[in-house]
Amino acid sequence: MKAYGLIGKSLLHSFSKEYFDHKFDLEKIGDSTYNLYELASIEELNTLIQNEHLLGLNVTIPYKEK
Repeated sequence: MKAYGLIGKSLLHSFSKEYFDHKFDLEKIGDSTYNLYELASIEELNTLIQNEHLLGLNVTIPYKEK
């Protein structure tokens, strides 16, 4: 399974998961998933990216600035 996602501090406002879940379904991309990854601090990123299936991330504030 290929994994993609969004990192940020608070992602309650995000529509990204719904958008990408719909896009993957519409384009019949069945081997991919999109998740929201709320990180309390940017230091948690190292642990997250060690996931062997994680292929890409979108980044939102405040981590986009860091």
